[in-house]
Amino acid sequence: MKRPAVEVGDRVALIATVVERVDGRVTLKLDGDGHSYSMVEPNAQAGDKLRLEGDVVHVDEDLGRTTVQVLGRVTVDTESVEMVVRRCDLDHIGSNVPGHPRPRTPAKPHG
Repeated sequence: MKRPAVEVGDRVALIATVVERVDGRVTLKLDGDGHSYSMVEPNAQAGDKLRLEGDVVHVDEDLGRTTVQVLGRVTVDTESVEMVVRRCDLDHIGSNVPGHPRPRTPAKPHG
């Protein structure tokens, strides 16, 4: 079975382009999204590219859209996200999935 491009819990990056600067804030356009966003960025100028990292909170494989927790919750085209770290790479406690390379250690009773 082929693994999806991104999964819930993955750490991904989005590229945002600064459209304009207004009183210490910048207006951003994200690749793969048609909406504008605003944030405080003291050094950015119009035309600059910003790399924003966040965690995937929802994936709609049918529509090819991914929701990322960055600048709030932002939904973009899945092709426009760049993988930073897979969720399983962050999973330091193991997995309940049989055959997983890092099985979960068995629970020990207290006392």
